Amino acid sequence: MSEQKVVKVAISIPNMGYTDAPAYANRLVNMLHLGKLEQRGLSENHPTRFEFYFSVIGRVFTPVARDAAVDLAIESGCDYLYMIDDDMICPDDMFEQLYRHDVDIVAPLAFTRNPPHHPVIYHCVEGYDPVSKKDYFINTNVMNYPKDKLVECDAVGFGAVLIKREVFIKLGKKAFMSTCGTGEDILFCYKAKKAGFKIYMDTACKLGHLGQRVNVTEEYVEQYRGVNGYNKDQYYDYSTKGGDGKAKYVTA
Repeated sequence: MSEQKVVKVAISIPNMGYTDAPAYANRLVNMLHLGKLEQRGLSENHPTRFEFYFSVIGRVFTPVARDAAVDLAIESGCDYLYMIDDDMICPDDMFEQLYRHDVDIVAPLAFTRNPPHHPVIYHCVEGYDPVSKKDYFINTNVMNYPKDKLVECDAVGFGAVLIKREVFIKLGKKAFMSTCGTGEDILFCYKAKKAGFKIYMDTACKLGHLGQRVNVTEEYVEQYRGVNGYNKDQYYDYSTKGGDGKAKYVTA
């Protein structure tokens, strides 16, 4: 029999301290599921044994909290960092869904809290500003994301995300901290891609985003947009490739 593989995962909530009751209850169920997953690796003849290390970062600026989560993952010798924001509703098996892809960075499908509820999957356009003499990039939401597929993209929102150790080791400390206008999650993806890593979204893994009295899921957004069986081709890229072999992006 081959030796059992041990995978250490740091779980962190970069928490601003305003966790809504539905998300709190959901997180308890999530942790119970992960505990059972860890226990199975100890008591049964599984090829992989998971060890989960849980931390909640206090009420601080989100980029600071994410950098602190990275530091804790490194100090614990973890193979992955698994972050979940405190306003998200996750399926119980979300970790397994993301882990099975074995990619550098992968996030589940999520949407912005407020209308028009854009998907947080991004296409980035780079350029050079001759006035400031600096490189720049502009990120736009991919509106026609491939439905129920693993999609390589330029950046993803970190409502929840699974990141391999190699990524945050190579990017170094304070990789999330910045004063630029884009979000710290998009910036992290931009830096990671520049360093040679690949970013994915699993649009089959659905994440809910607690909004004002609504849980913003793909199903809710489809109802909001009036998506039905007759017009779905307007909203989703089922082929993922155009005639020139490149992805067809419809951006916001």
